[in-house]
Amino acid sequence: MRGCVLGSVVVIGVFSLQALAEDAPPTEDEARRARVFATVGDVKITVGELEDNINARSPYPRRRFEDPEILRRFADDRVKSEIFEQGAKRLGYAEDPDVVAFLDRTIMQLFVREEIEQAQQTESIADEQVAAYYHEHPEEFRRPEMRRARHILVGTRREAREIIAEIEAGTNQTFAAIAKQRSLDTETKLRGGDLLYFTKEGRMVGSDDDPPVDAALVRAAFALEKKNDISKKPIEVGGDKWSVLRLTAIRPARVESLQDASNGIRRRLWREGRKAELDKLLSDLRTELQPKSYPERMDAIVLDARTGPIEAPNQ
Repeated sequence: MRGCVLGSVVVIGVFSLQALAEDAPPTEDEARRARVFATVGDVKITVGELEDNINARSPYPRRRFEDPEILRRFADDRVKSEIFEQGAKRLGYAEDPDVVAFLDRTIMQLFVREEIEQAQQTESIADEQVAAYYHEHPEEFRRPEMRRARHILVGTRREAREIIAEIEAGTNQTFAAIAKQRSLDTETKLRGGDLLYFTKEGRMVGSDDDPPVDAALVRAAFALEKKNDISKKPIEVGGDKWSVLRLTAIRPARVESLQDASNGIRRRLWREGRKAELDKLLSDLRTELQPKSYPERMDAIVLDARTGPIEAPNQ
């Protein structure tokens, strides 16, 4: 009897300790992680969830989130994902056989499928839409004449004349070799003085960030008649510098026909239409689900300072 009583006391004590543990207030860190960053329908996205997702990444990518703008975009994308997920579930996509099969495919199979789907869907773009875009954006389908040249930059007019005479006399060295040895243009010297392709305005083809080619060099290049012609006189380029120039290639002006441009236009219009549909769907779901965000609570996210590999949290 006494043993039963003692056992009952022990059991009661254990339950009492469990109750006290359950009623204990959360720690400061637990409270911080439990703060709700956003709600989408009945789903709550907590600071802890965002924090675990970030800190599960390797050290280098994780450092990017020290930028407040990157952290904000990441949190916004999590909200968008939840909106789309709930919208898809409401429409029954989670049980759709095609969706299940899609998740089981390999990355290569997915790539092939996406390429095929895109080609098929672009066919839905009407010929009238393609023609309208072509005529409304003529600058996209007109390529101006372009020239390519090499030059040798030197410090005096006399030296430039000597180089011209040396080349005309049939030197054993190529123009590119002389440029690598004697040119003062550090930007083009290592590639044999190659200025690459440029337009009459001096714009470098394929690069809007590079400075334009010197106007005197452009005029000289477009004054030459055929490939491999060399400037007969030294070209003054300013700053007490002179240049010798050889024309290496000519690309005549070309206008791409509507027929040649149509496939590219269809792909572009399809991408623009697809983005518009996705934007509309997201807007409609936002209206329906009424997501709420608290951006100021991102300040509570603690980035893991460790530099070693981190295991992903248990799901």
